[in-house]
Amino acid sequence: MMAIAFGEDDALAASDRRPQAGLPRGDVMNLNFDGESAVADRASALRVALREWLTSLQVAPDRVYDVVLATYEALANAVEHAYVRDSAPGTLDLHARCMPKTGWIEVVVSDRGAWDVHAPDSTRGRGVPLMHALADSTAVTSDHDGTTVRLVWDALTPA
Repeated sequence: MMAIAFGEDDALAASDRRPQAGLPRGDVMNLNFDGESAVADRASALRVALREWLTSLQVAPDRVYDVVLATYEALANAVEHAYVRDSAPGTLDLHARCMPKTGWIEVVVSDRGAWDVHAPDSTRGRGVPLMHALADSTAVTSDHDGTTVRLVWDALTPA
């Protein structure tokens, strides 16, 4: 396994798919999207759904901004890079967990494509460093089964 570790839309309204918001398990809330089409319009709709979900949980606006931006970078990477060699769009998953009382958040974005390496270009390559800058912990792993990005924001207050 190769591991790579790097140190307002109306789209949701137009979509028939709605978030599968989990009921609280203890103090953890869940938002899950599985098998979503890895296309730009769907990534935008997922960004909106994530923002609305975090806002409904009364997550601080600055943290919502950071989580949504970092997550969208991961979604955009899956859309742009994972299925370049395929003739049709693949799929991606978005799983988010939040502990509203403390502010702890985890987001996992996964695809089933092949990591596509681009030639060096000074106008590209800012997404993963941005994820690192915005999240407290960022892990990007890629192997023959696809790529997974795990982003974590630590608790702001004790449980």
